[in-house]
Amino acid sequence: MNRLISAVQNRDAGALARITERPAKERVVNTNAEKLVDALFDNLLRLFPAARHTALATPEDVAAMKRQWILAFVDGGITTVDQVRAGVKMARIQGGDFWPSCSKFIKWCREADRAALGLPSDDDVMAEFHRYARDRYQYATPEEFNWSHPVMYWLVLDVRRLMHEHNYTSNEVLRSIQKHMREWEKKIRSGESVPFPKKQIADKRRPPSAADSIDPNGTADFRQKGAAALARIRERARAGGQV
Repeated sequence: MNRLISAVQNRDAGALARITERPAKERVVNTNAEKLVDALFDNLLRLFPAARHTALATPEDVAAMKRQWILAFVDGGITTVDQVRAGVKMARIQGGDFWPSCSKFIKWCREADRAALGLPSDDDVMAEFHRYARDRYQYATPEEFNWSHPVMYWLVLDVRRLMHEHNYTSNEVLRSIQKHMREWEKKIRSGESVPFPKKQIADKRRPPSAADSIDPNGTADFRQKGAAALARIRERARAGGQV
């Protein structure tokens, strides 16, 4: 795996070719990801035909880029046809003349796929994160904040807590948001729903006294003695006597 990653990072097409020529059982790339990338490139070349004369001018260029995208798909969790279709749909909407980077396409896949689940994008969550940090002082509790989506309440508060605990940088905040969103996606796919934030009812019960803590059942003798002494004091006070 280290040699494969090194070959990709160094754009060593020869090394990549030697690695991918191994028997299928020894290869580290995901077969499903290969099929997805093969089908995807056919679609993207129709959307961005200029790439045939630039980044994908030769069969070797195409093969090398496919290998990079296969690895990125495996690492990025892009494993289904629906995810790729969602990314292609976003590519059509975005338009433009230039072939998208792999990281941008994976982001399109995630955002479109997430939108189909009714969840906000990473950018939307980050914007809400900053909006809450700016405006939260206007609200008595986090539950009263005008969250744009129920998941924002849970995610933003969780990430803020982690940020303060671990002194996150802005990049670490973003990575935490992405991680939490992937967890919420899994929950939604498994049939769960996002609970709405509910204001917590304050516990106004009187805390137990020292006597309650020592003698919760009221059976100790000191309670009776104390009550008798208090009764004598009150009786003397009513009679005008000395306490």
